[in-house]
Amino acid sequence: MKTEIGLIGCGIWGRNILRDLISLKQSVFVVDPSEENRITALEMGASQVFANRPENFSPKGWVVATPAITHFEVLKDLAKDKVPIFVEKPLTCNLEEAEELLNIEGNQIYVMHNWLYHTGIQMLADLVKSGELGDLVFYKSNRCNWTSPRSDVDSVWTLIPHDITIAFCMLGYFPKPKAAVVEVYNGIQRGMTAFLGEEIPCVLEVSNRYADKRREVRLHFTKGVAVLKDEKVNYIEIFHGDDRSKPEEIQSEKRTFNTKSPLESELASFINFLNGGLPPLTDLAEGVEVIRTINQLKKLSNT
Repeated sequence: MKTEIGLIGCGIWGRNILRDLISLKQSVFVVDPSEENRITALEMGASQVFANRPENFSPKGWVVATPAITHFEVLKDLAKDKVPIFVEKPLTCNLEEAEELLNIEGNQIYVMHNWLYHTGIQMLADLVKSGELGDLVFYKSNRCNWTSPRSDVDSVWTLIPHDITIAFCMLGYFPKPKAAVVEVYNGIQRGMTAFLGEEIPCVLEVSNRYADKRREVRLHFTKGVAVLKDEKVNYIEIFHGDDRSKPEEIQSEKRTFNTKSPLESELASFINFLNGGLPPLTDLAEGVEVIRTINQLKKLSNT
């Protein structure tokens, strides 16, 4: 079913969103102050483009892909239309702003965390629920690369929301922040190693100071270990054995999965919601909890 969707922002990531919305056969109009971005949007297949949000009509739903520091004001403005909104992570870069969004009456704000739609992550979550490898006892993730195209916020804000939501997906709750160490260059946080959780420890490492790109998620169980090496592989590796198994006794296997685009799956879920289906995976309350967790980690790092 073709649905009219408004896309706010058509920069680097907004263009990926527009591409996939068009691939999903949706009618998309784009709002972006940049003439270059508006021209690109039309060339990509947008139905209409505007420099500012049109006041005389609204779509069935909004997707927001503006710089993170603008999310709060953009969301407050769009909420007046009383239609569902799907906003790119992070929800905001300020806890007070995030919590204020909760006070918007009848808000329908959902947060885009596309890793929750990654089939490898979903396979890992199913492995936790099944108990096949015993109890989950440790979670670790690495999200590292070199530099960042984002200049509005530091790298911690852009990278660690993914890993916090993945940890939530695996545990079923948000692990309590315990400690954090940050890398700071020229007054800007370029990375963080965060320690969370009590019964199940979680270690999250993010950085834009790695020459190679890393996107690994590791789950340690009482009867084995499961690893998703990065977002481009089509399998998870499983190593069967407990903490006393000898190296020669360990049995390993690879379980493959469909490599469908997580972003496309995420947008398809939003379209389905607009047409009466289930809501996206991350509602506003959970989105705020991610911001609260980051805020606590930054405080623990004493920076």
